[in-house]
Amino acid sequence: MQRRDMLALGGALLLLDGSRAAAQQAGAPAAVNDAKVVRVYATPDGGSRVEELVISPDAKPVDITRMTAGAYRGTGATAPDWHQAPRKQFAINMSGELEVELTDGTRRRIGSDLVFLEDTTGKGHVTRALGPITNLFLHVPDDFDVVAWARGA
Repeated sequence: MQRRDMLALGGALLLLDGSRAAAQQAGAPAAVNDAKVVRVYATPDGGSRVEELVISPDAKPVDITRMTAGAYRGTGATAPDWHQAPRKQFAINMSGELEVELTDGTRRRIGSDLVFLEDTTGKGHVTRALGPITNLFLHVPDDFDVVAWARGA
């Protein structure tokens, strides 16, 4: 494994371990320093939505069942390709930016955000690479509840 890969994996593990260093800066407002995860989920009517969850300092380490990585090139100019997440998984952009479009028309730009994909049913979402990107995907157990995890439950 190359040094860059080791650093990327270490960074991902720190994110999922509920790193609290930024939140402990003296005098800074809590909202600015909170660790967050962008959640893409399916609605009961088959649509998809996005919400940002603040990760509690009490969030425990997450069991990762598998890890994959992918490199993509794109311009964002292709026709929409609606798809569901293949499984519940965290996605981390290691480089580049992309845009996620949801069924309500919302478009969310994703840079170095921690994202949790769980729209495994319904219409899904559209992902547009806004140039070359490298993603790391961390697969979790099927019964993993990201909302409960983020709350520290």
